[in-house]
Amino acid sequence: MRQRIRKGILAFSALMFPLTFFFLSPYVIVLSATTGVINGSAMVFGFLLLCSILFSRIYCGWLCPGGAVQDLISGANKRNWNSKGKNLSKYIIWAVWFSFILFLWIKHRPLKGEFLYLYQMDGQYIMIYAIVMTIIYLFTISTGRRGMCHSLCWMAPFMVIGETISDFLHIPRFRLKPNPDSCVSCKKCTKECPMGLDVSQMVRSGNMDSTECISCLVCVDICPKHAIGFGISKKRTH
Repeated sequence: MRQRIRKGILAFSALMFPLTFFFLSPYVIVLSATTGVINGSAMVFGFLLLCSILFSRIYCGWLCPGGAVQDLISGANKRNWNSKGKNLSKYIIWAVWFSFILFLWIKHRPLKGEFLYLYQMDGQYIMIYAIVMTIIYLFTISTGRRGMCHSLCWMAPFMVIGETISDFLHIPRFRLKPNPDSCVSCKKCTKECPMGLDVSQMVRSGNMDSTECISCLVCVDICPKHAIGFGISKKRTH
C-alpha cells in the first residue's frame, strides 16, 4: 500500500513537471543571478537543504519529478549504476555550477528575492525543459536505474549537505534502522533498491546510512522478515 501511494505521488509529480520545472531548473537560477535576484529555484534548493536536515532525501524518493521520470524509463534498462566514481561526478558538476552562482550573486550585490522572477511559459522555457528532459531520458536509457540521480543531479548535493550538517550537529533525522539478527540474506532488498545499493550488506553491517539512499522505503516493504525499520534518530556510532 505504501509503495502504491509513493508511486502515485511520483506519477502526479511527473505530470506536473512542465509547470514546476521552473522551480527546479539549474539554468533559471543562473540567469536570475546575473541580475542579482534570488529566484524561486534558489529558494526551493535552500528549502530542500533545510528539510534534509530532518528528513534526509525523502524528496528524492517520494516527490522528485526527475526521479519519477527515471523510474518510468528504468523498465528499458534495469542495470544498476552505482559506484564511488559515478557518484562523485555530480558533486564536481555541482561545485562548479554553484560556485558560478555564488560568484554572480557576489558580483551583483545587493541581492533581492523574487520568487516568480522570470517565470513565464514561453518558447525559451519550453526549449530548456525539452533539453533537460532529453538529457534525463538519454542518460537513464544508457546508464540504468536512477543514473541521473547518481551522476548528474544538481539537487542531490544540497540534500547530502543537509544530512551531513544533521549528523555533524547530532540532530536526529529520518533514517533506516537495520535488524541484522532478522536478516536471512535473501537479498530481495538489494534487488529491488531503485538506487542499486547493496542493502543486504548494509543490514548485515548494522549501518544503513548512505548518501545515495533516497528513503523510498522499498527495502522496508519488500523484506519478508522485517529486518529493516525506519524512524527519526541520531547517527549511530560504531
